[in-house]
Amino acid sequence: MYDKVTVYESNGYNPYRNLAIEAALTDIARDGELIVYLWANDNTVVIGKNQNAYLDVNVKKLYDEGGLLARRPTGGGAVYHDKGNLNFSFITGRKSYNVNENNAVIVGAVSRFGLTATVSGRNDIEIDGRKFSGNAYYKGKTAALHHGTLLISADTAKMSEFLNVNPDKLKGKGVSSVRARVVNLAELHGQITANSMKNAIKRTLYEGYKEVSEKSVESLDEAVIAEYEKQFSCEDYVFGKTVKLENNKYKKFDWGYADVHFTVSGGVIEGIEIYSDCLDTECVDAAKTQLLGKKIVENYLGDNRIASDIAALLNE
Repeated sequence: MYDKVTVYESNGYNPYRNLAIEAALTDIARDGELIVYLWANDNTVVIGKNQNAYLDVNVKKLYDEGGLLARRPTGGGAVYHDKGNLNFSFITGRKSYNVNENNAVIVGAVSRFGLTATVSGRNDIEIDGRKFSGNAYYKGKTAALHHGTLLISADTAKMSEFLNVNPDKLKGKGVSSVRARVVNLAELHGQITANSMKNAIKRTLYEGYKEVSEKSVESLDEAVIAEYEKQFSCEDYVFGKTVKLENNKYKKFDWGYADVHFTVSGGVIEGIEIYSDCLDTECVDAAKTQLLGKKIVENYLGDNRIASDIAALLNE
């Protein structure tokens, strides 16, 4: 149980600034305090830290329609945001991090409208098997972040147009399209709006914790936010620097997909880039380090399952 809760709300829909505010809040996170950040983007696709933008997003379609592409610091898959989508961030010190307690806040807020939500799979929250919230996670040296989406009245047609969803993901759910897989909360209860859901989250926090306060994002260090915004809006950060590698292999694992680009010289992996929607970004980053310089015929034997799976893939 967190000792103290502080709530912040974004005052705009720019994804780069909203992610910058989230990063600035992560910088001031401390154990014992939960920071809850409520925000929304408009006409935006946000991809996970290790995703290949061109593999997972119809970038041309998005840009032709005036949309924006952003990359977040957490893992997981691509998501579409508009004003019918409310985002939440739970930020705290690493030792205080409790994802189950965070999920309980969202489930509790939804229950105020008479709806029963359940946490499902690796990162979804659903009602009757239909997803209305996807979540992603990050743990730094001192702070931890858990953020997610809440579909309120999002344009699911644009969601389908902009996202290149791997059909393997849908097969396991027994559905044929991303639109069939998700549900807007407004479809289930006519009084649910972004504002009413914000208020429901706040009421859940006020009733669940002894010390709850609200602060303006204007109280944060604007210079810090501006620096992060510059980073998040940088094209090299959003798309990744172009690396010319000779070989490519792709496979879907139970932990996510691996789209591996690599160069081999003398049987040794001389260059490697791994794109993935895996939630564990640390393991993906570590896999690149651990496989670089290895002989292609050797499977990596260690604690990093992702590295071992990818090493096996490269020999298939």
